[in-house]
Amino acid sequence: MKAQTNDKKERRGALKSLFKWGDILLLIVVIVAVVLTVVLATGHKAEYAEVYVDGNLRYTLNLAENKSVDILDGRMTIRVENGKVFVEHSDCSEQLCVHSSPIGNSGGIIVCLPNKVVIKTVSKKVDAVT
Repeated sequence: MKAQTNDKKERRGALKSLFKWGDILLLIVVIVAVVLTVVLATGHKAEYAEVYVDGNLRYTLNLAENKSVDILDGRMTIRVENGKVFVEHSDCSEQLCVHSSPIGNSGGIIVCLPNKVVIKTVSKKVDAVT
């Protein structure tokens, strides 16, 4: 019985020598900062999807309007439905963009590397002058 008690005391002593109060306080501050960053970053609701082809903005799609858009001369079809956007059809070999989850007002990005297409959701644009 005494051996178990001494074992517990040794473990506590090892933890006390490993962590100081300042270390614990720093760890708590870092955890709070990460949680706040995640909460604040997800607070903006996206209203549009921007479609970039070869690095250039080609289309801005309103997430509130259900529609399909053919791009790259029909080689790729992007669909907006119920506030979400997804790739309905693509001629790329891997089909990773087609199997990607739909992205919506909570943010996200879809990339089709073979076709050089990037789709990302953005919140309402604000003009710096107004």
